[in-house]
Amino acid sequence: MLVGDNVEIVKDEFSNNYVITKVLPRKNQIIRPKVANIDQLLIVISATPKPDLYLVDKLIINCFINNISPVLIINKIDLISNTEINEILNQYENVVEKIILTSALNKINIANLKSFLKNKTSVFAGQSAVGKSSLLNAISPEINQATNVLSKKVERGKHTTRECTIFVLEDNILIADTPGFSMLELDFKFSELTSYYPEFANYKCKFNNCSHINENGCGVIEGVNNGEINKNRYNRYVEMFKQLKTKWDKEYD
Repeated sequence: MLVGDNVEIVKDEFSNNYVITKVLPRKNQIIRPKVANIDQLLIVISATPKPDLYLVDKLIINCFINNISPVLIINKIDLISNTEINEILNQYENVVEKIILTSALNKINIANLKSFLKNKTSVFAGQSAVGKSSLLNAISPEINQATNVLSKKVERGKHTTRECTIFVLEDNILIADTPGFSMLELDFKFSELTSYYPEFANYKCKFNNCSHINENGCGVIEGVNNGEINKNRYNRYVEMFKQLKTKWDKEYD
């Protein structure tokens, strides 16, 4: 069973406890963190620790694979410059469903974030110390999650959330808080990767099976060169494509 599973229960006549008799079919699930039946994944990044956008890309891909809406939250906006915010917006505003700028400490945009959670099952995910637990505490005083601060010496977050927990709040808000993590493996054929980049969809290529790496007549590469497709995100796509192809060649060639 996973956190988020819907189940059928019966009351035990001898102990007054409830016993699970059936786990109902899942509409989706993710493995890291292990949660089922999700409507949206709220990917939290912040100024510190430095955003791992390669991880963000992988999380978004997993959302598309599992029919989950990706939402990007930029937390601690009082610590990040407008230039840095705009760079992130340029990379993801046409990729995710919504981008929300927040500060858990100063209660910036918390009401806007909370309204976006109504009638949905949401998962907070991202690196440690980006403020996931602090955001949860700001959303509802009912949630008294332990929070921690970034280690100044090593600039890495300390894990403050040890297990996945679902909180049920007013307005039918269901939120799963999850442990921070730094790695997420993708497991599909390298040629499928391009289908998980919506910003590539409107660019025509000479060949139908174009990988958008170094082919002549590639509309995506032309879009990158023209500044229409964000170059940083494209470069991470190329790196991810090569890693997937190397892995595929080792396993199947």
